[in-house]
Amino acid sequence: MNYVQLLSSGFNGHIDVREKRPGVTKLIVPMFHEDGDMVDIFLEELPDGRVRVSDRGLSLMRLSYDIDIDTENKERIFKRILDENRILEDNGNLFADVKPEQLYPAVLNFGQTVARIANMALYRREVIANLFYEMLRDRVESRLGEFSPREDIIPIPQREELVVDYALDRQFPIYLFGVRERDTAKLRLTAVSCLEFQKAKLPFRSVVVHQDFDSLSKTDRQIITNAVDKQFTSLDEFDASGREAIERLAA
Repeated sequence: MNYVQLLSSGFNGHIDVREKRPGVTKLIVPMFHEDGDMVDIFLEELPDGRVRVSDRGLSLMRLSYDIDIDTENKERIFKRILDENRILEDNGNLFADVKPEQLYPAVLNFGQTVARIANMALYRREVIANLFYEMLRDRVESRLGEFSPREDIIPIPQREELVVDYALDRQFPIYLFGVRERDTAKLRLTAVSCLEFQKAKLPFRSVVVHQDFDSLSKTDRQIITNAVDKQFTSLDEFDASGREAIERLAA
């Protein structure tokens, strides 16, 4: 299985696989829940050549030991976590279908996502953390309507993993991203996305709104600063001068 070789290279050989049935393999990889249990990840070869990364329903089963998704608010937060990380759900099974060459980042993202969902303490913190993206959406919709904001845009069709949170239309688009506190994966993907758009010579300007820029490590500050055109250190700063700054970028 070539995709297993790709994963082995990404994890520096620290993986193992166990065939559960023909075409379905359990991935043994060093990704863990907070209590030390290994995250359950399965790989399934699909007829179209892609690979399905899934948990075979085990994450929601694990979550049910502590809490049930039994209110509209919990359901909304659960779905938001999945949407933000491009994970799908079917009858309790969480999964993502990816091309073999995208498997390593997909497994990383999947493992981190299901670990968050399966842990009740982390799940409760999502109630607070997800408010940032909701508040950013409110700002974009209520204050930047004249820019005709479009959500979840893929500027390079063949690079589906490079997603822009909001594209604001002007003579050339302004790509706006939100990065919440401690979301290192989102920050680095934002930086990679902007650099890849530059490499592709797309006409655009990039804007990042942070939940808390001061909480970032020095390395992450350098990574994002070297990749984007304009940053706001908090929603309050974006409230104070975001519209004017975007108008200047669009001029």
